[in-house]
Amino acid sequence: MPLAPLRRTIAESPSLPLLLIAVVCFVWLGADEGGFRGVTFLPATLILLALLLVGIFALPAPRPSRLQLAAIGLIAGYALWSYFSILWADQQGLAWDGANRTATYAVAFALFALWPIRGPAATTVAVAYALGITGIGLVELIRASGTDNPIAYLDEGRLSEPAGYTNANVALWMTAFWPAVLLAGRREMPTPLRCLLLGSAGLLAALAMLGQSRGWTVIMPPMILLAIAVVPGRGRTIGALALVGIAIAAISDPLLDVYRQFDASVSGDQGMAEAMRATMIACALLALSGLAWSAVDRVPSLDEKFRRRLGTVLVAGVALCCLASATAFAVVHGNPTTRATEAWNEFKDGSSKDSFDGARLGSLGSSYRYDYWRVAWDSFERHPLIGIGADNFGREYLVHGESRHTPLYPHSVEVRTLSQTGLVGALLLFGGFIAAVVACAQRIGDRRLGSITAATGLVVFAYFLAHGTLDWFWEFAGLGAPAFALLGMAGAIERERVDGGNLLSGRRRPLVLSSCALATLTLAIGVTLPWLAERELRSARAMAAADPAAALAKLDRAANLNPLSPVADKTAAVIERQLGDLHGAERRLRETLEADPGDPFIYLQLATLASATDRAALARREIRRALALNPRDAVTRRVQRRLKAGRRVTPVQVDRMIERDVHERIGRD
Repeated sequence: MPLAPLRRTIAESPSLPLLLIAVVCFVWLGADEGGFRGVTFLPATLILLALLLVGIFALPAPRPSRLQLAAIGLIAGYALWSYFSILWADQQGLAWDGANRTATYAVAFALFALWPIRGPAATTVAVAYALGITGIGLVELIRASGTDNPIAYLDEGRLSEPAGYTNANVALWMTAFWPAVLLAGRREMPTPLRCLLLGSAGLLAALAMLGQSRGWTVIMPPMILLAIAVVPGRGRTIGALALVGIAIAAISDPLLDVYRQFDASVSGDQGMAEAMRATMIACALLALSGLAWSAVDRVPSLDEKFRRRLGTVLVAGVALCCLASATAFAVVHGNPTTRATEAWNEFKDGSSKDSFDGARLGSLGSSYRYDYWRVAWDSFERHPLIGIGADNFGREYLVHGESRHTPLYPHSVEVRTLSQTGLVGALLLFGGFIAAVVACAQRIGDRRLGSITAATGLVVFAYFLAHGTLDWFWEFAGLGAPAFALLGMAGAIERERVDGGNLLSGRRRPLVLSSCALATLTLAIGVTLPWLAERELRSARAMAAADPAAALAKLDRAANLNPLSPVADKTAAVIERQLGDLHGAERRLRETLEADPGDPFIYLQLATLASATDRAALARREIRRALALNPRDAVTRRVQRRLKAGRRVTPVQVDRMIERDVHERIGRD
């Protein structure tokens, strides 16, 4: 019967259907702004939580190893600690959002880590994720190359969709690239799938090149070496990576031309059509290479001993290439130590401007990350034990930063963890990482497909963590959730001997089930309320111009659903101000200020309203408070100068100032 293999696979790995549904959820997150918005990742969390609950009550009893159980407990403990940080966070609404995002990762990890899964089933999950993200990439490439306005898909010449943030976009492609390229060279994979995976790896690598991420270029060399080191069958890993590397090198000119030809004032082709043609040709050739490779693998005369010798030769070739590269670097750039010092100084300076000459990938300037890290580290030193609260970095930077950027996040997983959740949070999270990685390493040893898939999960997570060291990827659930999930699955693959006990056995069953039910209910409430509030908020903004009364009613509901967030009340104040109810807007802002006294935007609006109602002294006092909380903001300084000169400032004027200045105030890179 055709269904017999499927039934056997599910019997051996009963969690497989749940994991495949979770993969669909991950692909959805990736396609919808990388899962950054609450209206996406919060319902996704509910879906993952429902899958976990179904697994606990419907599947055979979970039997995680002790290391897996420790990793689950520590990562869940970090999520709980993030919720606790709401108590001492200045912006409690943001801390709630940050805790919910962390809970998403904890649930994803637990879902994939609790139940043992056989190698072929785990490979199916990894392949499904890789192909799903490849499908998203293909759609975005076709759209960008076929539209009359490719600028809608580009951020300063760099492909930024669907995530909306270019560097996160690159990371999205790369989380799928590793399963595609590492599994494409495996003899156990069916030939059509090998061809598809190799072509997919080429497409994903080309999309990453279109993103022109400097962090990506820094991270890729050590990641390639890590993949070669940890994935069994190094020769095959090198072969697959080499094929994709050759293909991307061959089409690098049309890929880089998209950035070189960028002109923000023109909505022309921008080279995207040529980049797509080159990419499709390269992917087709890679697929044919996969077909040829598969045919060679079936040649009987190539015994295993010869294959191993070939692998050894390839490893030696990589070592020689690394040595030659280091030598060439020293010849061209001089002393590596001196060049490293210069690069570090360039990175610390962060003030150089990008030029569209194709040299962006070789520059480290214009990012201000060092300044972000400095401010976050100072926050950690002031609050070393418990931190400042999840996702509460933005206000710290407004006061203590040196650039005019307004980052909400410190652009580093490690720095984020220390500054926002302190040493307690760092011990929980990184302790969980260590336990999970060790559990994964125990599943890597032979050349079976399960062992290779376990190593692949480790590489995906290592990439997320390494690239996330240089950027704000923790906030994109479409990156974090699959990375945590694949790491969890890697530690659960092909366990012949389970060294953990049955969580639902004997007297523990009622206690475990009731604890799971209580935790699920609590988490579901904590996720559902802000999700519904976000839906009401977005709906209100969409209808504000046409039906302001209905919009205000929705904003009141949003404020009631999420009383920790001031966003709904601030939005309502803006609508009331636009309706001419200046006193009502001021009253709402002052009520919001009681819960969030550190918001410079509120003081700016209060100063504007006071000036518009001829209360000059109050306006000057409020603008001083706004400037103290946001000392480098150009709009606030401009308003202060006008007020000092005795000039009246109206809300409409301030809105225009903000609109003109917004492209400089939003520091997204």
